[in-house]
Amino acid sequence: MKERSGIIHDSSKDIYTKLDERVNDFWEWSKTQKPEYEWETEYESWAIVNFLFSELVETTEHSYWSRKTINNLLYMIARDHECGILINKLCERPKSLLFLAQEGLFHPDPEVRWQLAHYLTKISAQYSEAEEIIREFSEDHDEYVRRRAILALGYIKSKYAEERAVMAWNTNLEYQRIAALEVLYQMKSKELEQYLKLARNSEFEYVRSNAERITKQLG
Repeated sequence: MKERSGIIHDSSKDIYTKLDERVNDFWEWSKTQKPEYEWETEYESWAIVNFLFSELVETTEHSYWSRKTINNLLYMIARDHECGILINKLCERPKSLLFLAQEGLFHPDPEVRWQLAHYLTKISAQYSEAEEIIREFSEDHDEYVRRRAILALGYIKSKYAEERAVMAWNTNLEYQRIAALEVLYQMKSKELEQYLKLARNSEFEYVRSNAERITKQLG
């Protein structure tokens, strides 16, 4: 066994086993914590997690990942939702990101689903599959995941963006309507003025204030 950058390496264990052990350690630690804001950031061994995650995605191919490894990666990405270090590292391996995004569509934790939807925008120009997966996330049952996916569609100027924005508006949910306005603005949609008029008379304060912001940006 040797130590490098404060991380102990056991040459008798492969990278998958090391990550398994660290995920188990985090899981046991999490049972002692109260699920309060940013509680995950208090875990003392994030440096080891980051190192093992990076080593795994850089040195292995996703076609060799077991179901346990896939679940471990998705779980730790979810737990890193405040800092986003792991998902940013994954973006350096676009095919692995696409693979995990597809696997993550029905993952039970929304903290991983919204990150996947958002960060797929970084590779969408090179990989058309990314747009399709973001569209699937825009149909998620979780409001925040849907919102981030709809915003992502607007950011990449997707062919689905305007349609999804109108659908978001029609939910009559405050933050869905805010996202809808932003996407229509980003897309320079012909429908924007119509929805700005509706938004100015909205029952929701933040919808009205966002309509005012966009109107000022339009000059």
